[in-house]
Amino acid sequence: MFGGNSNWRGPVWFPVNLLLIRALLQHYRYYGNNLKVECPTGSGTMMTLFEVAQELSRRLAGTFLRDADGKRPVYGGTRMFQDDPHWRDLILFYEYFHGDNGAGLGASHQTGWTGLVAKLIQNLGQFDADTVLKDHRWPMARPYRRLGGAPMADVATARQARGAPGPRHDEPPPPP
Repeated sequence: MFGGNSNWRGPVWFPVNLLLIRALLQHYRYYGNNLKVECPTGSGTMMTLFEVAQELSRRLAGTFLRDADGKRPVYGGTRMFQDDPHWRDLILFYEYFHGDNGAGLGASHQTGWTGLVAKLIQNLGQFDADTVLKDHRWPMARPYRRLGGAPMADVATARQARGAPGPRHDEPPPPP
């Protein structure tokens, strides 16, 4: 009823997921390890927002990786891309993906937005929870700017408001 190509629990769009992951990291910078949520829902497993962002990143990257049977979810049941040695290592970046099995749907040349998976893989290997909390120059957690032109308060201001230590004075200020 809710699977497949519907707009509810259906298509997986990489740009929306990247925005969600970025928001989770922004909120993690504010709440730190004090806030835990159940992930996946109904599992009883509690995770920090950083851990949820990592889990979502792993799931998205897993769309393109071979499973225990040597199959890539992105190709669903397409035997040529799954089994043929001339095609099985060709990675296509589809427009969006099936919500239940990860099969690629829509256009198969969306290297612009589905190529964001490369950034997710980079972040998985490059950043840990402490880095996200301490490094004010971290690119995925820069503060947003207001439409009126004035920048919003830095994350450090919010951290100080809840009693967490602010930025060290030996660090340069975050970029505008």
